[in-house]
Amino acid sequence: MRLIKRMYKYFSKPRNLAVLNGFLITLLILLNTYFQAFCIPTTWTIIVIAICFTNTILYPILDKTKLAPLTSFINGVTLFVFIYCVIFLEHMNLLGLVMIIVGLGLATFIPHFFIAQLIWKNLIKPTVITSRYYFLAAIILCIGTVLYIGQDYKKAINSIEKFKASGYTQLDKNFMTEKILGMHFIYHTRYCEFDGWRPPKHEPIMVIGMWLNKRIDPLSVDLKTRLELYKKFFPDNKYKFDCTCGIEYRQDYHNDELWK
Repeated sequence: MRLIKRMYKYFSKPRNLAVLNGFLITLLILLNTYFQAFCIPTTWTIIVIAICFTNTILYPILDKTKLAPLTSFINGVTLFVFIYCVIFLEHMNLLGLVMIIVGLGLATFIPHFFIAQLIWKNLIKPTVITSRYYFLAAIILCIGTVLYIGQDYKKAINSIEKFKASGYTQLDKNFMTEKILGMHFIYHTRYCEFDGWRPPKHEPIMVIGMWLNKRIDPLSVDLKTRLELYKKFFPDNKYKFDCTCGIEYRQDYHNDELWK
């Protein structure tokens, strides 16, 4: 108990907390590079993650400056990023408890730690009281965005149903239907530690859309057919990538029969 109090006091100092957050985020990135939990983020996701992670490291130092409202707003977005991570990992949240024995399981709970920290520092005990409102504003914005994504995916499901009814000849080509056609060979839909190589791209918009629509994949065709349909309707799009995000399974991806 005395040790916990010492640690809390030590990491209550802004600079020490910033160093801790930087270390944990670096650890997350390195582990993901090897084990490919989240694959290669799409471009917009990389930008959001870069901003959120940088802010998570720096906000303890900046929360007494004029930038406090901005850092609190970004923290509200970051909260949703880590909540997304926890939901995406699914059963790994439980397996992580078992894997604590070998040390690796602790990494599973880094997002949980950041969720608790951000809520405590920005909502329960903010350094600047008014910053709480910026944090809440970001949360409301994120909730609205998530609800919109769910509706957009629902529309895309209807588009795919019409696509199937046309005998796969007519497709309403848009952002979400492209993502649905690219599922399972371009876009990763869920974490599974037993499936060998995984699709190289991670698109949170598509994943959230699935979550809010009973995880429905409306295009029930085999992977080979799916790839041919994708190449037909999106001929200018890249469909095979330099899969560098998962060192452990990289060669399995490149040598798969799907590409031959």
